[in-house]
Amino acid sequence: MLFLILSFKLAINKTWSLKSQCTEIENHMDQLKTAPQQIALIKSKLDAIDAKVGDKKIEQVNFEALIIEHISTFCKNNNLVLKDYPGIHQYKQQDYLTETCKITVEGGFIKLLRLANEIERNFSYGKVSSLNFYLQKNFSTKKNELLLEIYVQNIKMIKE
Repeated sequence: MLFLILSFKLAINKTWSLKSQCTEIENHMDQLKTAPQQIALIKSKLDAIDAKVGDKKIEQVNFEALIIEHISTFCKNNNLVLKDYPGIHQYKQQDYLTETCKITVEGGFIKLLRLANEIERNFSYGKVSSLNFYLQKNFSTKKNELLLEIYVQNIKMIKE
């Protein structure tokens, strides 16, 4: 009996341990064989996310000029008034830069809704993150004006 326990401890236990290690290494090698496909899948998912959040390779000045040009052209063609544009707000967090542009436009509800739809569908350099319709009293004309605040965001990865 003692011989059986000693032989198990010295020979069979080591063999069993090596068999377990061999199985783990084989599983790891199988995972490494599919690594290029997994990398390609992850890159495609990252590209899809970048496309959804508006990651375009443009500078801030271009983003600002593009959004103003797009909105002012639409406003001119649809008799809307660009009331306020305070500029672009930038926020850095980890490896990302978020640019937020707030624009206030005055006009009729349907035309303002068409403007929001136009930006969502045809402005590919950023995404509409928020819309806010509200009435404001114009004290010079003593009438209420319908205003739309549009927040457009562009999120980019910071390249170092």
